[in-house]
Amino acid sequence: MNMNSDSGIQRRSGDIPRRKMNGSENPRSLNEQMVGGMSIENVRERMQRLQQDVLDQVGDRLTDMVTEVVEEIEYIAHTGIARNEPEKGYNDKKKMGASGKLPEKDFQIRNSVLTDVLNDVKHLRPIYNVWLMILLTLLLHTISNDLIEKGRVNVGFVTIAAGLAKFPDVIRFWSLMIISSFSVYAFHSFWAHRRVNYISNSLGVKLWDYTWLLIFFAYQLAFLFLPARAVLLAELPPPSSLIVIMEQVRMIMKIHAFVRSTVPRVTSYKPHTEGRELDFPGFSKFLYFMFAPTLIYRDNYPRTRTINWSFVLWHFLEVGFVIFFVAFLCERFIFPTYKNFGIEPVTFGNVLPKIFSSFLPGLGMFLSGFYCLLHAWMNAWAELLRFGDRMFYKDWWNSTSYDSYYRNWNVVIHDWLYTYIYKDFYEIVFPRKKGLAMFSVFFVSALFHEYILSIGFRLFYPMMFIIFSTSGFPLVWLTQKRSHTFGNVFLWFSLLSGNGILLSVYAMEYFARINCPGFGDEMLNLILPRSWLCNSTIMKSF
Repeated sequence: MNMNSDSGIQRRSGDIPRRKMNGSENPRSLNEQMVGGMSIENVRERMQRLQQDVLDQVGDRLTDMVTEVVEEIEYIAHTGIARNEPEKGYNDKKKMGASGKLPEKDFQIRNSVLTDVLNDVKHLRPIYNVWLMILLTLLLHTISNDLIEKGRVNVGFVTIAAGLAKFPDVIRFWSLMIISSFSVYAFHSFWAHRRVNYISNSLGVKLWDYTWLLIFFAYQLAFLFLPARAVLLAELPPPSSLIVIMEQVRMIMKIHAFVRSTVPRVTSYKPHTEGRELDFPGFSKFLYFMFAPTLIYRDNYPRTRTINWSFVLWHFLEVGFVIFFVAFLCERFIFPTYKNFGIEPVTFGNVLPKIFSSFLPGLGMFLSGFYCLLHAWMNAWAELLRFGDRMFYKDWWNSTSYDSYYRNWNVVIHDWLYTYIYKDFYEIVFPRKKGLAMFSVFFVSALFHEYILSIGFRLFYPMMFIIFSTSGFPLVWLTQKRSHTFGNVFLWFSLLSGNGILLSVYAMEYFARINCPGFGDEMLNLILPRSWLCNSTIMKSF
């Protein structure tokens, strides 16, 4: 048979028809027959690329596994405790138990996000160093201006000294508050241990419980009223007032957490059936909790083995740097812009530029407060107390919705609101009503934010409360289904403008109360916004 003859070959439906070669056709084309629309050479190249990709992925995975093992060994060597799996957020749709209980806070040893990022990502450490150089440049600029204009160096010392002018009163008020909080443990322990005598009498135990419940509510109200009254009577400057009031709120949240967490174990205690003593925490556990950087009570927390003193010192130094930076912002941007507010006519023409010029200082204040309190201060105290869980915040700067932002930017406060407000309202007060429970969280948060600002600056100007209630709550739903890029851009724009507007309106009101006469009535002076009525052509136009 002639193998080159087409007559000797039975064609099938899938065979590729032969082509006659002409003089211009390359003989290699016979080896490049089409297979499924691709030449053999193309298939070979794609297989080689696929092989290389698989080898690269396997190599990367092996490298990651080895790195994880080495990091785990180093971590255990430093802390003595194995690292757990990463904690999932509260809103990742965990299944609730049969009783309908929401998940609890899970404490574990882990670093703050910025600690890991700055240590592990070599490309971000230079950015941190650049910011340090920017602060140093601002410091040198301030020193040169002070020498040229005033003949002396200020560098924020005058502003800081004025803000802490009555610091001994701050120490005295704080000492009285912490002693008062210690008394809560004594009375709470007395209630718990004496309650055993009334368990056999249902009416007696109810009277005992409700009596002490009323006493506890009265104590909380007194703890809110008395320190605030003392701050107002002492006429502390705003920074000193804010220290006292923020510590007051922190202690109230701590006391509530301790009592709320220990009451169920007391009320469920049955000495005749359990045959054991009441499991009530000792004073050392309460004392550690009062200073630990968390608002969620546990009898025990994951703790590290040793204290890194250089870590503590550096973070306290960072707190000092941030304080000087805030003083710089006040001296260079806020005081010159608003110190004469109310003396000159207040018009749209001179108010709008002030608001827009406050956007960057407002964002600077916001970021300074975040870094100073939630990173530097909290990490320093966590290291001093060997407190293992340093997840005081998450990567809120990557958030694409306000729901994610609220959960990530201040984990310490979010944990308390979730555990003692949201869970109680969702499980007890309004069973399975998520919207009402969430509204309760926003209401309590807005109320305490406004309380801190009102007492700290000695003025009632509920702009924070209005913004929280009118925009903060709806923004959770409005930003849920936005694209990642748009959502993150919108978040940063709202933080820039929102913090700038808040800084502007509170600064206007604060200096208006200094520069403008009062209304002749104590109550009117408290509740009427003087920045609207003092020398204002804006209000006269309505």
